[in-house]
Amino acid sequence: MGLATYDELKAAVADWLDREDLAGRTGDFITLAEARLNRLMGFSGLTVRVALEAGPGEAGLAAPDDLRDVLSLVRPDGTAQGVRVEPGRLVLDPPPEAGTPLVLIYRARPRLSEARPVNAVLAEHPDLYLFGALAEAAPFLRDGEMLAVFAARFDAALTEARMREARIAGPAALRLEPAALLEGRRA
Repeated sequence: MGLATYDELKAAVADWLDREDLAGRTGDFITLAEARLNRLMGFSGLTVRVALEAGPGEAGLAAPDDLRDVLSLVRPDGTAQGVRVEPGRLVLDPPPEAGTPLVLIYRARPRLSEARPVNAVLAEHPDLYLFGALAEAAPFLRDGEMLAVFAARFDAALTEARMREARIAGPAALRLEPAALLEGRRA
């Protein structure tokens, strides 16, 4: 069984639970796991750039529906635009005097659904979703042993995912080789 899409994840959760009567609740367990993931992670694969347009004197813009954290908001000349996040909107401080394009760089919330069946977290770390959903199912089932097992698996997967992200986000080692070595590799 695959774990590449929301439907495959729901089927896997139901399969691991081995309870046909819970098939309708697997989406809830996934949503709860996703809420936990949103509180615990900041994966680089969830960084998004979008172009926005602010009209003259316009102080408020609609926020993207998956906005988690604003990383930056910049004007075309590269200067930062002050911004405050309110529910559902971005408040510009100060509002632009003239219409201006902006680039918003933000960290997105991973949200799976029928309409959005894949995301970067599921693609790179399906075990986070699976073990997170199973850990969320355990209290519903009043199964402490199951909770301990799947919470530990989730924590291990989260630690490994954070280690991978730290390697990706960290500075890369640059090794320069003499031209002769490079010529030998091309042959």
